[in-house]
Amino acid sequence: WEGKRFYHVSTDEVYGSLGETGFFYETTAYDPNSPYSASKASSDHFVRAYGETYGMPYVVSNCSNNYGPNHFPEKLIPLCIHNIINKRPLPIYGNGKYTRDWLYVIDHARAIDDVFHKGGSGETYNIGGFNEWQNIDLVRELCKQMDAVLGRSEGESEQLITFVKDRPGHDLRYAIDATKINKELGWSPSVTFPEGLAKTIEWYMNNQDWLDNVTSGAYADYYNEQYK
Repeated sequence: WEGKRFYHVSTDEVYGSLGETGFFYETTAYDPNSPYSASKASSDHFVRAYGETYGMPYVVSNCSNNYGPNHFPEKLIPLCIHNIINKRPLPIYGNGKYTRDWLYVIDHARAIDDVFHKGGSGETYNIGGFNEWQNIDLVRELCKQMDAVLGRSEGESEQLITFVKDRPGHDLRYAIDATKINKELGWSPSVTFPEGLAKTIEWYMNNQDWLDNVTSGAYADYYNEQYK
């Protein structure tokens, strides 16, 4: 294993769901609530087991929700940007109170670089933006910025918000405590949320051909099934 290191990029979903207060720490017990998050948790366990059994040098990071350019429009922010452009309904699960910690993708890439090159072997680092938003509030902010960009009257895009049936095993809240990576490796987010959201909107506005291409074909069938 000399000169080698396995880096496992994981997610905060493995920790399960938080109530209205509290954070996920590197020491938080795993408690995934869906088969999807359970599969991610199992991959973390496999990495650590290989480290213990075979001495494989590794690091693990668990990150909060990412956003930014090139994000596939199955996800909340690019989905809503695409639908606002085309004046289509903005599907919001349940009551819209689900809360996530959002991090601009470039800041996650910086964190990965720091963890890979400077992180301790066998260590876990939580990566987050200390930037919590309820889904409904995030979409309203996105609508406000998009109305300004598209030259629409304020509040016009917000009228597209549509509440849809909740998905099974939907966790109420995720929130990362990123103190460890900040103190040990000197990493912190460099892009504020308003700044990152503006950059994201600009990218999708300038790449509408890409957006139209990836939302055609099989994706259209998936979308109709998911949000019918």
